[in-house]
Amino acid sequence: REAIEWAENFPTEDSRLRETILGQLGARLSKQDLPATAEWVKEMNNDKAAERITDNLLAQWVSQDAPSASQWVSGLADEDKRSYAMKQLASRWSLVDPVSTGQWLNSHPPSPSMDPAIGAFVNRISARDPEGAIKWAETIQDQESKRRALQNVLGAWDKIDPTRANSWRQANSQNF
Repeated sequence: REAIEWAENFPTEDSRLRETILGQLGARLSKQDLPATAEWVKEMNNDKAAERITDNLLAQWVSQDAPSASQWVSGLADEDKRSYAMKQLASRWSLVDPVSTGQWLNSHPPSPSMDPAIGAFVNRISARDPEGAIKWAETIQDQESKRRALQNVLGAWDKIDPTRANSWRQANSQNF
C-alpha cells in the first residue's frame, strides 16, 4: 500500500514518468493480487495511468479467468472506465477464446459505449473469420467507426479470399 501511495503522489509535472511508474506497479500487483488491483483501478481517477493499470490487470486476469474479468468490467460504475476496459477485454480475450468473447459481447445490447469493444473484437477476428467480423462490424453504432471497421475487415478479407470480399463489397456498397 505504501508503494501505491508513493506512486499516486508522484509529481504530476512528468506525467509520462508517473504513468510508467503506476503502470509497472499495477503490472506487479496484478500478478500478486488481482482483487486488490481491481479495487485500485476502481478508485483511481480516469487518466492514462489508470488505463495502463487496467491493461496490465486485464492481461493477467484474462490469462487466468476471463469470465471473472468480464464480470468485473461489466460492473464498473464509471462509464469511461467501463468502455475502455471493455475494449481491452474484448481485444485480449478474443485472442484466446473468440467464441466466448462473442457471447460476452452479445450479452450487452449494441450501443455507442460498446462500439470500441466491438471494434477491437472485429479487428482481432477479421483475418480468421472475415464474414463473422463483417456481421459484428455492422452492429457498430457510430457510422464512421462502422465504416472504418468494415474497411479493415475487407482489407483482411481481400488477402484471404478477394473474390468473396469483392462480392460482399458490391452487394453492400451502400455501407460505404
